[in-house]
Amino acid sequence: MMRLFEGLYSISIKSMINKITPLNLWVLFFFYSLICGIFFFEFLIPSIPSLHAPGSALTPDSTTFNEVAMKLANDINLHGWTSWKLYPAVAASGQSSYLAILYVFFGMHPLYAVPFNAFFHAFSGILIYLIALELLGVNNFSKFTAFLSASLFVVFPSAMTWVGQIHKEACLSTGLLLALWGIMKILSNKTGRYRAISIFCALILSLILIASMKPYILQILSVVILIVIALQCMRIFPSTMFSVGMLIAFFLSTIFILMLVNRYSDSSYISNWLSGESFMVHNYSWKRTDYLPEFMDRKIQVIASSRVGAISAGEAIHANSMIDVDIKPTNAIEVFQYIPRAFQVSLLAPFPNTWFKSINIVSLVSALEMIIFYITFFGLLFFIPLRIFNYKIFLCLIFACLPLIIFGISSPNIGTLYRIRYTFEMILLMLGTCGWAIMINKLKLGRLGKPKLDFDNKLDKNA
Repeated sequence: MMRLFEGLYSISIKSMINKITPLNLWVLFFFYSLICGIFFFEFLIPSIPSLHAPGSALTPDSTTFNEVAMKLANDINLHGWTSWKLYPAVAASGQSSYLAILYVFFGMHPLYAVPFNAFFHAFSGILIYLIALELLGVNNFSKFTAFLSASLFVVFPSAMTWVGQIHKEACLSTGLLLALWGIMKILSNKTGRYRAISIFCALILSLILIASMKPYILQILSVVILIVIALQCMRIFPSTMFSVGMLIAFFLSTIFILMLVNRYSDSSYISNWLSGESFMVHNYSWKRTDYLPEFMDRKIQVIASSRVGAISAGEAIHANSMIDVDIKPTNAIEVFQYIPRAFQVSLLAPFPNTWFKSINIVSLVSALEMIIFYITFFGLLFFIPLRIFNYKIFLCLIFACLPLIIFGISSPNIGTLYRIRYTFEMILLMLGTCGWAIMINKLKLGRLGKPKLDFDNKLDKNA
């Protein structure tokens, strides 16, 4: 692996690495995403009838979201912009409401979703690049490592399943990664007053992007922020009055937007979907755990009930990608007991013994991506013998692992899990890539006697 990494670095022209800027990198990522997304939308999906919704050349999700966008655009044309809604129907949010705006100005064609998705997918790639540079510092070797991490995020074929369709993930990924980058910048304590304002504005933008796509994700984000604040109070994370105040303000902003979202809709059913309550199965037997606060037990019930509902839905259509269908927790203790297995499934599924059970393009692409994941994940282990315990690494681990655990519990369908975990899995892939880079640098440092990365300042355990 070391020789492969060094070979890639030497083959990639150093002068090109020197010229990398976020802007020209975004342009590269955007046009790649746009071209691949159009190919996926116009040629690949139409050629596979099994993917189509009845009476449509689009997938079921794209068909539903497109119909909602068309209806909303017609309402706007008839009654004006007061008819526009951010949440126009159950399970339809920004992907339909933003597309409706494009329909009003440019005509009704679902292909307009592709450049919209490509814009945010490329932006997410840039954020992966910037986060990696926050970890490694800025020089040629670290820029190449960051470029490689960002490129993997952008070019993975599975990403085209939402870039080339009408889906929520592209915009949602940008919001999540923007939140991670903003928290990291706050903790670095290197921001002046005016720069702090711009970072906080970026954090508010992240909340808007998340809320406009999957508002219930804000509940997970609020827990992450609380954990970070608690670690600051324990002096595990860098702590100043200013940074703690910024994070408290970010937490309160998250709660405020959640309250606005829950009051936004004029339908109780849509309101339940926005908060995640609609995922509950009402005929599901749940036993309350007395020593847990009622609101916490309720949230755990929602997660477990979502799993039971997904299992029932998957069994009804004989879905082949279900896993652990016999696990149906009936109380919080059973949910906690399932957490290790849920994290394993969420992080590593599909497992190697299933990669080549059926030989088709989807299985082969999935196997290739998982091989890359497994290899890069080994890089995470290098932080232990190198004794690199940087708070930025811990922040990324918290930001990625908590949602992965929740999704692993709530979603027993590997196909669905593969899509909704992508951003968080890619954060760990970025960390693994950085781990490989650090190990390679240390080996080169011992062999050649000259440093390539400023680890003493950027990745020391006391940072």
